[in-house]
Amino acid sequence: MFKSKWIYALFTGLLLFTGLLLTIGSIRENNNYLAIEDYPVEANRKEAVYIGDVAIEQFVIVKGADARKRDCRELQTYIQRTCGQKLRIESEGTSNPNTITLCVDESMDTERKILIEDGKVLIKVKNKDGMSDGVHLFVNVYLGWIKAGTEEEHISNINSTIHIPGLVVDKTPWMEEREPIITLWNVNWSRGAYMDSAVSVKNQIIYFTEDQLYEYVKMMKFCGFTGIQVTDMCSAWAGLGSWQAVHEKLRILADAAHSMDMKFTLWVWGSEFADCSWVDNSVKYRSPGSGYSYESEEALATFEKYYDIYADLADCCDRVIGHYYDPGNLFTAEEIAYYAKMLRDKFLAVNPDIDFGVSCWVDTYDKQVYVDVLGTDITLYEDGYHENPQRDYEKFRGEVARLGCRAGTWAWNTCEMEIDQLAAMHFNMDFIRSVYDTAREYDSMIKPTYWSEMDSYHVLNVFSLYCAAQMLIDPEITNEELFTAISNAAVGEKYADSFAEMLDIIQDARTGSSADTFLWNSPNHILKSADYPARELLERCNRSIPILKEMIAAGIESNTLPLPISLQDVLSLMLPHLEQIRSYAEFRIGLAELEEDYAKGLDKATVTQRVTQLSDPIKNYNCVIGAWGQIEARAQHEMLVTFCTKVGVEVPENAAFHAERKIRIYMQFVSDQLGKQAPVVVGEPYYQLGLAYGEDTAKLIQELVDEGYFTRTADGDVYLTNWESYIYHFN
Repeated sequence: MFKSKWIYALFTGLLLFTGLLLTIGSIRENNNYLAIEDYPVEANRKEAVYIGDVAIEQFVIVKGADARKRDCRELQTYIQRTCGQKLRIESEGTSNPNTITLCVDESMDTERKILIEDGKVLIKVKNKDGMSDGVHLFVNVYLGWIKAGTEEEHISNINSTIHIPGLVVDKTPWMEEREPIITLWNVNWSRGAYMDSAVSVKNQIIYFTEDQLYEYVKMMKFCGFTGIQVTDMCSAWAGLGSWQAVHEKLRILADAAHSMDMKFTLWVWGSEFADCSWVDNSVKYRSPGSGYSYESEEALATFEKYYDIYADLADCCDRVIGHYYDPGNLFTAEEIAYYAKMLRDKFLAVNPDIDFGVSCWVDTYDKQVYVDVLGTDITLYEDGYHENPQRDYEKFRGEVARLGCRAGTWAWNTCEMEIDQLAAMHFNMDFIRSVYDTAREYDSMIKPTYWSEMDSYHVLNVFSLYCAAQMLIDPEITNEELFTAISNAAVGEKYADSFAEMLDIIQDARTGSSADTFLWNSPNHILKSADYPARELLERCNRSIPILKEMIAAGIESNTLPLPISLQDVLSLMLPHLEQIRSYAEFRIGLAELEEDYAKGLDKATVTQRVTQLSDPIKNYNCVIGAWGQIEARAQHEMLVTFCTKVGVEVPENAAFHAERKIRIYMQFVSDQLGKQAPVVVGEPYYQLGLAYGEDTAKLIQELVDEGYFTRTADGDVYLTNWESYIYHFN
């Protein structure tokens, strides 16, 4: 009897002990904390982590006000998994000058924030139950992880060492919400027409992996943006073959933004559903004989179909912007308002908290009609006006203030040029400042709380975007501060001054400091300006290019700036742009000398010989090139035509340059013809409204006719001779 009782007690004890172990294990699991030995060695584990200039092993984790020990342990584990260093956990009042403190502050106006200053990191949350999310935010944003706190968590950063910025402070920003406009033009398939196989797709965001997309968003967070805006449009769908494939990428971007406490904005083509190689012959914008577009059953079916596609992303959007003109196929405010309400209602049915708005960047329609249909709970978006800012700001902001709507800014062609036209790497610090300084003059009328800046050249545009985001926070920040910060963040202290000089070369060579020198349609556009500093730029390029090559060969890593590709790749993509600038500077010097010698009486035979020597086009290399060609090569050709016409000599013709322009025209016709059952007939100005190649366009078209590629009608219009080759196409 005694023996059986003893066995029973032992058995019961074992059961209780086992249960206790299971309970402890469950608690550890539920608290998102596992002992370090429970984890495999992480892929991409780092050799070291620095906060500012201090190695992370010199820090301690401090359990601050109302913080829980388990959250401190979770952070301790992530740091150890990142770089192998196990930090001590101490209480407030520690003598260690380097601390990572977790604390609760119920007075906060946000759920969580991270501050870094003077060797002290502060992870603050509004309530202690949200502390684990605060830890995950720190890990995702600064320790190189993605999806911290989920089963899919892992290190995504590709550098061997993590450098966390030594200064991240709260500022009261000029612009409360700030986003880059991540445009999905395909970098190697300009306008869905000309496929350029030489373009490096390392800069093609739509091809990025999930990790790269997270790092891209992280890069924007580092710049100072509070969210990201992404363009959803049929031209992007054509690049991947389906809208579903694009939406998979956009969902990753949205998840990445939300994981870093950023917002996600969806910008959509509101009345352009079949173009740029996206073929859908069912698309109708109105029926013959109908009045307003919405009185057409075919048009209604089209808009319903494509708005349902856009609304597929409604569950992950914080903001939606409908863009209805340029491009667009609605021509009255009444039509735009009707369809904007249809679009808004589809999103609100899924997410009633969405901020809905209409892009007014081509401000030609009566906004009162929008309010009559949509009410005042909408955001109307202005451009960052360049050409007549006083008129445009006063008109737009005055109307929005009177109507009682929210005001936002959708800035275009400020950080860079639209890449489907004149694509190139730009650095636009001075021009961005001039646009912001002008906009601020009209804040007394109504001040936007949201500003977005164009990002279409992607990774190589980050340096302009950094300046934009920082000036949207603090418009008074100096150029010296910006140059120092972005250069150190990108390449580190050793090469910072040299890198800042490279950025400044690109600014001086391609932008100048105002709209007058930057915009291609200005008579004082920098590339053709008499003030183009050719000799100075040549000397600066000759000094900088060897240093850039040295940096590439050394394989240096990005310092604190997160990048979706290696810094070595970024610098390698940057190099040909400096080579293009150097070549163009040499051309401008040679042309100026020729003009001087001609004025002194140089004979025409020698003029012809020297013009021919100057006519070798600036190379495309592996750069993203728009529908109008490489920007310096285009300017070079136009200046040669002007000079040759003036002096009466024949314009030299480079066979490859000439053929490439004809190929671009031909492929545009192919893109327009796809899926059509009759020839698409095109009249003057034939290609890109005549803006790409000017008076040369008609000559190029005639050559294509003479060579049998185009057929001319009795009216003088043209169409593809082999148009029937392209009748079978659909998306």
